[in-house]
Amino acid sequence: MARYNEDVVYQTQAQALNDYYTVDSLKAIAKLICEKGPTRKAEIIEEMVAAMKGENLKRLFGRLSKIEQSAVAEAVFAGDGKFDEEQFRAKYSKTLELDQSSGYRTDGHLIDLFIINGQVTADIRCSLKAFVSKPKADNMKYVANLPATIKSDDQDEEELPLKTRETARAALDNLLAVLRLIDGGKVKVSQSTGRPTAATVKNMSQLLKGGDWYEEAASELCEDIGPIQAFAWPIIVQGTGLAKAEGNTLQLTAAGKKALQENLPKVIKACWKKWEKNKIIDEFSRIENIKGQKSSSGRALTSPSTRRPLINEVLGHCLPDKWVSVEELYRFMKSKGLEFEVARYALKLYIGDSQYGRLDDYGNWDLIEGRYFLVYLFEYAATLGLIDVAYTHPVGARADYYDSWGSDCLDFLSRYDGLTYIRINPLGAYALGMADQYVQAEIETSLVLKVLPNHEIVITDKNALSFADRLFLDKTCNKVTSCLWRISPQSLLKAAQEGTAPEEVLRFLKAASSVSIPQTVITLLKDAQKRSTHLKYLGRAHLINCADPVLIQLITKDKNLSKMCMTAGDRFIVVLPGMENSFLKALTDIGYMVPQFKEQI
Repeated sequence: MARYNEDVVYQTQAQALNDYYTVDSLKAIAKLICEKGPTRKAEIIEEMVAAMKGENLKRLFGRLSKIEQSAVAEAVFAGDGKFDEEQFRAKYSKTLELDQSSGYRTDGHLIDLFIINGQVTADIRCSLKAFVSKPKADNMKYVANLPATIKSDDQDEEELPLKTRETARAALDNLLAVLRLIDGGKVKVSQSTGRPTAATVKNMSQLLKGGDWYEEAASELCEDIGPIQAFAWPIIVQGTGLAKAEGNTLQLTAAGKKALQENLPKVIKACWKKWEKNKIIDEFSRIENIKGQKSSSGRALTSPSTRRPLINEVLGHCLPDKWVSVEELYRFMKSKGLEFEVARYALKLYIGDSQYGRLDDYGNWDLIEGRYFLVYLFEYAATLGLIDVAYTHPVGARADYYDSWGSDCLDFLSRYDGLTYIRINPLGAYALGMADQYVQAEIETSLVLKVLPNHEIVITDKNALSFADRLFLDKTCNKVTSCLWRISPQSLLKAAQEGTAPEEVLRFLKAASSVSIPQTVITLLKDAQKRSTHLKYLGRAHLINCADPVLIQLITKDKNLSKMCMTAGDRFIVVLPGMENSFLKALTDIGYMVPQFKEQI
């Protein structure tokens, strides 16, 4: 690790040589470029600076190794002249031997004339730009063909089968199913944290299209892997404003109800944009085997809103429809200087024991930032259908935590350890702004039912009927059997009362029916649409008792008061909603008042 003083910026090489190097170091470097020269520091520096002028500078640069030349070029075109060792190592997969001992290296290296205190001085940068080529941009390295297996990180290097999942279509179906589950009041969460209850997670795991990433049976030989998608969906809809908790039950917000009618890829795109700033969860909290996250009064970790945009920027560099390894994403992120910090105080984090299992800022990037990267991709980006994934069982997938104290009792550090490759799919390209539209934006609903003239709906393909469609039929129709529903005026009005209009039912039936909708059913739906829209709720009104018929006439016939109230029977006056204060003022003007009325409005 470099020991440069990053706060010091040198404008001239002479200043840098004088401040950074000892006389012995300067003598060793001078032997490489000067004939037998002076021994005094100032004179040595003067001769060295003179030797790095004009064509001689170009010759000296040519004497550097190829990797040293690349390092100088990176610093020259970095803007501030700083040499970023981490970025360089990530981009070139090589380490450069620089003077990191505060100028005390005495064996003489030509590179130490160019990069001093981790920087190329302003005057030398200006001269070098005349002949040094700008470094080529780093490019992501993709995988042409995915392997069938990967080698375990364990010493036995067991072959682990690689499973591939395309996510876009399933995510769109699952979003619709989750919204309808919530609309039916069937998603329960903790009132304090918003996290789904165990029963909700179990139920959702069984209903998700394609199931969760890992089957329950896969966890029998090790510690429980736990849910991923089934946990994520209730969190996602809350974090993106589609639902909110009322007590311990999720309810759709206005945005959530609107999403049921909208183009679902558009909803996914909006969700991903909002996810960057959500505060409902720090994804790192899902790495349960790393303890101490809530220490320092909850300030041990940085804000997730500072990390998410950087990961999204990395994803934005990926070419759609190209598989890339997670390790390559790590490398590219560092190469581009897009690294983020998860922990303010890494020493507060630990595995197993708070005293012996402490982590720190050095050498634990894979355990802290790397694991955050995995959970962000696997639990949220993949669940929302932005990336296709290739993954294996987490046991043996990553051995980077094996040297940590207390890790011997862990089968894996996180349930996300098995994620190995990702691919930006068309939905992801649309959500990340790489494409103007999602080419499969219209979800093709299978023709799985037949609508009969007697208002019955017969399921013609039971296996193809999605769970979301079953929920919709349950809400808008009367279920007779598992393959038969019946529409009635009462079922339609009840659904309309709960937010699903008859016109929406008609759109659903047209999309899913293998035959045209009978006119009798269309008539029923149109009639229900009229009956559900003729009456409008205008708000609560106040009822005033008046025993004097003459006073009732005085008030209800008054030029001003008559606009704010009306009679109700022989003894009552109804004050119209929203008119209460104006009514009281006008009533006072004619010499009357209503005791305690002011307290009720």
